[in-house]
Amino acid sequence: MLSEGADAPGFELPALVDGEERRVALSEYLGDDAVILAFYPADFNPACDEESCDLDRLDLFTMQKDVRILGISPDSVYSHRAFTAQYDLTVPLLADTDGEVAKRYDVDFVDDIGQSLIERAVAVVGHDGTITYSWSTDDMTELPAVEEITDALAETGGDDTAFARYRVGHAHYTEGRRAFTSAMEAFRQTEWVMAQHDFQQAREEFEAAADRFDTAVRFVDDGSLTPIYEGAHEKATALWQAADWLVQSASAYSSGSGSEGEELRDDAEIPLSTVREYREPPDPDGEWPPEMETLEKDEPDDATVLPTEADDEDAALTVDIDAAAEATDAEATSDETGAEPAPDRRREPGTADGAPTAAADGEPVEDDIDDEELAEIQAELAANHPDSEPSAAEVTEESTAIVEAPPMGDADDETDESDGVPEKSTSIVDPPAGASADEADTASEHGDEPGAAGDTTDGPAPDAGDGRADEATAMESEGPDTDDAPDLSLELAEPDPEPIDADDPPADESEAASDEPSEADGGAGADE
Repeated sequence: MLSEGADAPGFELPALVDGEERRVALSEYLGDDAVILAFYPADFNPACDEESCDLDRLDLFTMQKDVRILGISPDSVYSHRAFTAQYDLTVPLLADTDGEVAKRYDVDFVDDIGQSLIERAVAVVGHDGTITYSWSTDDMTELPAVEEITDALAETGGDDTAFARYRVGHAHYTEGRRAFTSAMEAFRQTEWVMAQHDFQQAREEFEAAADRFDTAVRFVDDGSLTPIYEGAHEKATALWQAADWLVQSASAYSSGSGSEGEELRDDAEIPLSTVREYREPPDPDGEWPPEMETLEKDEPDDATVLPTEADDEDAALTVDIDAAAEATDAEATSDETGAEPAPDRRREPGTADGAPTAAADGEPVEDDIDDEELAEIQAELAANHPDSEPSAAEVTEESTAIVEAPPMGDADDETDESDGVPEKSTSIVDPPAGASADEADTASEHGDEPGAAGDTTDGPAPDAGDGRADEATAMESEGPDTDDAPDLSLELAEPDPEPIDADDPPADESEAASDEPSEADGGAGADE
């Protein structure tokens, strides 16, 4: 076996690691961890029984984060799989089937009957690749002393190894701070998915940094550097714990659970209070050893590193909703017509927002509008909205005509030139010139009925032989429906299969109407 202080030869062999077959090189572990090389004669060797094997003792060192154990024997990977399954081993097993690595470490030998075997041996390789402890025996049943290996591991390292571990930890810490800062910005912008991703990355980086800082504490020989490494370890640990809470908080916010997200965010303040008790770990590329004696602050910061929501007070709803709605409508009308909107007389002077003026006791003052003010407001609205509906004064008191003037007739109705509104009219046509007073009264009574006797129109008489002209004349002279009038819509939808002769008056007309000659008869007589 190579002696202590010798350089450990490098190698790469097929291996079974966590149930997977792959190749393993010594260089994968040097610089980060101390390595225990455990050479043993074979799988299922004479030191094994039904319950335990010769590697069980070394398997305990796998619990240390900064120690790696590699078992090496001349058996194949397939034999290693059965050996691992039998004794539930977690140690990676390498297959040195040709014995080359055993020769490099000088642990190969030939027994009394000529078998090529390897000794049971243990070599502890430090971070710099130097063998710090070695032990070997050709007795197949003898096992290594665990206490000696533990002491050798404690002596492995030194200030240089501790500094190397600190450098690696600081690199992880820097990446963690970058991801944490990005996550906080996303948290402020309520970008929950991005915040969750960055906080998770920060958590992983801070956890890796804490592991490296911890091993730096274990390996350092200079006691003055111990508080620096310990402070860096404590701060990195608190940061990854806070990032873990914030990952869950961002996840809760993204799923709509605001109250749960707030509680988790408050939980993150507990480890963050520890973070504020320590300074930032010094840069290993700067002045070393640093001038500070410890990372602990004399007085921790009270300010939180987490984003906080703005404490905006809720604005009071002091706006009169009805007044605001009318103001909006007035602005819309003003944009369409070009007129200025009517002032809102419900608004008290000095209240620009439309809110009622508060009385001395804080209660709003009610606005009283009398009839005179109401009339004035209506007049202003009418003046500002000329296209709106006419007022009550402009509407004819009683209108019975469908059209303003009889078709094909002269404008007999007198018109008031001052306002352009026709005078009251109870009939769409005037009675015949030679009609008696009784006939005129009869015509006045039935002037609103379609087809009433005595109704005549100015202009040429229609052709007696043209029934359609009679119907057109009757339809044009129809007024609002009465009890005696035929239903116009019914006649249009379902016409009478037996059309009424133009010479015969309708059957349901009154006796007064039947005594007077119809317009169609008069026209026919004229033609005759």
